[in-house]
Amino acid sequence: MSPSRVRTAVLCSATLLLLATFLPAHALNTTAPSPSPSPSSCEPAACGALRIAYPFWLEGTHPPECGYRAFQVTCDANGTAALKNSFLAYQILDISYGNSSFLVAKVDLSDDAACDADRLSVNASSDLGLAPFGISKANRELFFMYNCTHTLRPPPPDWAPVNCTGAPRSSSSSVLNPFARLAGGYMPDEAWAPVQGDCTVSMMPVMGYAGAAGKDYRRLMKGGFLLDYTVGDCTACKQSGGLCRINTTYDIFECHCANGVSDLIIVCDNGN
Repeated sequence: MSPSRVRTAVLCSATLLLLATFLPAHALNTTAPSPSPSPSSCEPAACGALRIAYPFWLEGTHPPECGYRAFQVTCDANGTAALKNSFLAYQILDISYGNSSFLVAKVDLSDDAACDADRLSVNASSDLGLAPFGISKANRELFFMYNCTHTLRPPPPDWAPVNCTGAPRSSSSSVLNPFARLAGGYMPDEAWAPVQGDCTVSMMPVMGYAGAAGKDYRRLMKGGFLLDYTVGDCTACKQSGGLCRINTTYDIFECHCANGVSDLIIVCDNGN
C-alpha cells in the first residue's frame, strides 16, 4: 500500500489537546502571579461523579495555581467534565490519580463518524513526548479501511463492514465501502503492514473490553481511550507538610511550605 494512502487518525494529540500549554507565558499571563492560596482553595471538587484534584483544576472553582494549564477542566450543567484547552472537545470519562491516567472520548462522535473521512483522518501528533499527556499502551488499535481500489471478496474475516446507511453524503468526505478491524495493543511507533485491496487506512486508540471486535466500532469509539500523564510529585510535598501548587507564570510545580516556596522545589525542608 502506498504511504500516501495511509492516514493516521489517532484522536488525541499533544497539539490538539494543549492549545495553550506551549504558548509563551507572557501570552497567557497578563498579571503578576497571585499570592499563595489558602490550604482549602485547592481542595478536590466534584463534577458529576468525577473528583477533580491536582494536577487537574476546575474552572470557576479552583484558582489557576491549583493545577497545570493543560489540566484545566470545565463542568457543564449536566455534570459533564471536559478538557478546557483543546482544539477539539474531549469529555473526561474517568480519572485514576493512583495510575496517573485518565479516560477521554471525543464529544461529537456520532454513530456515522466512521463514514466521514474528515473525522477518521484527524492527524496524530508525532511529538507527544513534549506534552504532559501520552496515549497509553493499555489501549488497543481500531483500524478503519475504506476507499479500496480493489474489491475484496470476501474481505478478511476480522474486517467488519461499517454501516453507512443514512449517513450524510458529501463528495469531499464520504468514504466508500468502509470496514473496521480491532487489533492488539497500541504501538505508537508501529509500522503498519500492507493492507489488502490498496485501501486508505486510519487508526484510533480505544480502550476496548472483553469480547470486543471490529463490529463493535461504535461502542469502542464512544468508550474513549486512556491517556497517561507525568507531573510533579504532590504526594512527597504533602508528606513534608507542604501544599502542591503551580507557578502560573512558568507552569511548573512548586511545594508551598509554612514560610514560603521550598528551595528544594518538591518538598519542604527543616528551614521551611
